[in-house]
Amino acid sequence: MGKRINSDRLAYSISRALGARPQAGRLAAAVLLMGQVAPVLAADAPADDAKTLDAITVISTGTRKSNMAVTDSPAPIQLVSLEKLASTAAPDLQNAIANQVPSYNANQVGSDMASQTLTAALRGLSPNHTLILINGKRLHNTANVSAGTGAAAPDLSFIPEAAVDHVEVLTDGAAALYGSDAIAGVINIILKKNPDGGEVTAGYSGYQDGGGRDFKWGANLGFGDTQNFFNLSVEAENRQSVYRFVPSAMGACIQNPADCRANGLGMQDFALSAANLQAVFNPKFPYLNNWLNPPEVHRKALYFNSGAVLSDSVSFYAFGGYGKKTASSEENYRAPDQLMGYTDASGTEQYRYPYGFNPSEYADEDDYTLTAGLTGFVADWTWDASTTYGKDKMDVYTINSMNQNLWNEFGYTPTDFYDGTFTASQWTSDLNATRDFDVGLSSPLTFNAGVEYRQDKYAISPGDAASYYKTGASSFPGYNPATNTGSYSRNSYSVFADAIFYPLEKWLVDTAVRYEHYSDFGSKTIGKLTTRYDFSDSFAVRATASTGFRAPTLGEEYYSAVNVSPSGAYPQLQPNGSAAASLGFGALKPETSTNFSLGFVFNPLTHLTSTLDFYRITIKDRIDRGSFCYVSGSAPCDPVSGAETDSYNTALGQALVDGGYLGSIDPTASDEGSLDTSARQNISVYLFNNALDTRATGVDWVTNYLTPFDWGSVDWILAANYNKLDVIKVKEAPASLGGGSMYSTATLINMENASPKFRVNLGATINVGKFSINVTEAIYGPQYQWADTNTNDEGMGNEFPDEVLAQLDTRVMDGRTYYKEKIGVLATTNLSISFKPNDKWTLTVGGDNIFNKYPDKYPAAVWDWVTSHYENQWGYLTKYQTGSPVGYFGGRWYAKLAYRF
Repeated sequence: MGKRINSDRLAYSISRALGARPQAGRLAAAVLLMGQVAPVLAADAPADDAKTLDAITVISTGTRKSNMAVTDSPAPIQLVSLEKLASTAAPDLQNAIANQVPSYNANQVGSDMASQTLTAALRGLSPNHTLILINGKRLHNTANVSAGTGAAAPDLSFIPEAAVDHVEVLTDGAAALYGSDAIAGVINIILKKNPDGGEVTAGYSGYQDGGGRDFKWGANLGFGDTQNFFNLSVEAENRQSVYRFVPSAMGACIQNPADCRANGLGMQDFALSAANLQAVFNPKFPYLNNWLNPPEVHRKALYFNSGAVLSDSVSFYAFGGYGKKTASSEENYRAPDQLMGYTDASGTEQYRYPYGFNPSEYADEDDYTLTAGLTGFVADWTWDASTTYGKDKMDVYTINSMNQNLWNEFGYTPTDFYDGTFTASQWTSDLNATRDFDVGLSSPLTFNAGVEYRQDKYAISPGDAASYYKTGASSFPGYNPATNTGSYSRNSYSVFADAIFYPLEKWLVDTAVRYEHYSDFGSKTIGKLTTRYDFSDSFAVRATASTGFRAPTLGEEYYSAVNVSPSGAYPQLQPNGSAAASLGFGALKPETSTNFSLGFVFNPLTHLTSTLDFYRITIKDRIDRGSFCYVSGSAPCDPVSGAETDSYNTALGQALVDGGYLGSIDPTASDEGSLDTSARQNISVYLFNNALDTRATGVDWVTNYLTPFDWGSVDWILAANYNKLDVIKVKEAPASLGGGSMYSTATLINMENASPKFRVNLGATINVGKFSINVTEAIYGPQYQWADTNTNDEGMGNEFPDEVLAQLDTRVMDGRTYYKEKIGVLATTNLSISFKPNDKWTLTVGGDNIFNKYPDKYPAAVWDWVTSHYENQWGYLTKYQTGSPVGYFGGRWYAKLAYRF
């Protein structure tokens, strides 16, 4: 078994790391361990003992035991140092972690408001299945609920990289320890605690093929001494968008009118009309559509960490931060006459945007959090009491747009609209205590128990009246107080207990049980059993069996909105609202999970550690968004066809009428209602529901090997993840929607295969003299999805001809033909070179994806056909498939300068 750390020795190590007097060490240990403010690192460890980062770092994640080192952990923990986080061109902390942890994949693009808060997920599950902690305390969620996935995980971009000491990633179910959300794992961000000195950094990066220029600077400064410290970090970033698109069908048609008239399949009548020909004067012509670009971001963040010794037995700690972010992302291009003109007194039709326009979604977001707590000793108990409040507020705008009804009726419309505000807050208070008991075993039993109370709030505030008047702002109507707004709250409390003991000297057992009660859906009791047996100093086996749950976020329960494309409208109903109930849906209930893992720990050589952990996570009643087609102008509705007519679903129509979206259940019978009349040829209704049971099966492999030489050292790392997601059960749709599966066969297969099957990081950090060189080969496994040949371009509805289908990998599912879009194995090389001329200055230059690799292009037969027939007005705007976690932007180069004092 790996060597366990003596608590007195631990206290001395902490005091030594902070420069404290030895007599203050035990209380400093309380501040740092129960407050979970920092790791224990030997301050003066020799260079050839660098492996002790894992060997002597005391973790605060996945265990309630205060003297557990990474190498002794019964649960899989991946440790990411600040040096590793800073070794790439990642624009924020989320991407920096994703670059280092193969099982954690970050989205690079998103549609609509999802692009403003990009998310990441562990083990191919939802971002909501990963719990985020700061110094061991729960971090609040973003207010910006992804309309497509329900993701509302905390936004890590508000945490300055300069504030982070290291990150602990627990890749195991831990809901019994931490409560809701910790199904896939836990990411615990440990803040710096240095009481003096500091650092100032500045960096610049940009893509090799242009765009995405990013300037970021940060600073960290410590104050105080080992008894009372205050550590402050700030960061600011300005990041441009990236453009990799080709001319849209309309732009290409105007450029090539003769060919467009001969080969276009409908675009020529649209693009070459007298009004729309004016698009040639649009400054972005012919690249008229750029709706899947990453947003332009301007971000500022501040964080602090502090601690103070109040007496011989009590210490105080506090940490928190404030951030402000603005982001804007382009939406689909609107042609001059697409929203009709205003007929003036002379009978002349006037257009608000005679050259067409590209509306943008703009968000102005404020985020803050504060934790304060006391920790100390009484008798033989170590106790910790804390309270944490966090809030995220996002004001949403549609800019460079118009309200077509105001323009058509009055000849006036604003161009910028305030759409409303999302607000989410969380207040968590907890008390826990730990004590060691001598029960006659080889080591004392560690017992921990505690209570927690949490209050969650969520609100959508209405926008300006012009933003939702009738059809509202084009591309993103404002939030209507009659249908989409409201304030919601809930309370929950929990009690938990945990016992860690050693039946034999080399056998550890960790058991936990937790009871939680929520005011909106009731109670859950969950538990876990974790064990580890050290057969020798070089080999151990560990395993976990646990149950867990995830409470639906208030955003998932009550989010409601309308998204509009140039040819379609997509209202999203509240799952807990009356419209969903009228269709036969019940209120959302919590997801439940079971987790089994089996791992092996190898230490065959000095400086070599390798872990191999297999896992299976089964989730029941998983929350996902269902799409129910009401009417389609280009193809049959799928999977729910019209229940009583061939052209529309009457139950959905009645729900839309009751909600004020339509004036009649027949979409052609009335122009009344709030849905954009120009977008009614395709209407689908969305809502979140407990539709699925899924199972994730996989393995994590992490190996670290330090090889010291006379001239320096090489630190090798292999980190890999294989993950297979299976949908094992699908709930039936309500009878009013025709019954049967709520998802098409293709949709279910895409859920299982749209992410890489595996990821491998092979890296080496070479330290020689004043130079440090880091090289990492990041390998992403294959992924694919089935694309509908009948919806190759939204609203056009022209199916690929037989000669094109013959060149594709096709499959007929549910009576429709699909073709496979596959992204093969993609290997990228990351390189950074750091030069440190003295103890103060460090210059780093490098690149991510230095060989400028891109994901696979769309199949040539598809690309040639859609571009030659002018079918890529709203789809196929770039040659490259967009689902890869590396994005479709190519290589990125950067330079960083750091000054330490």
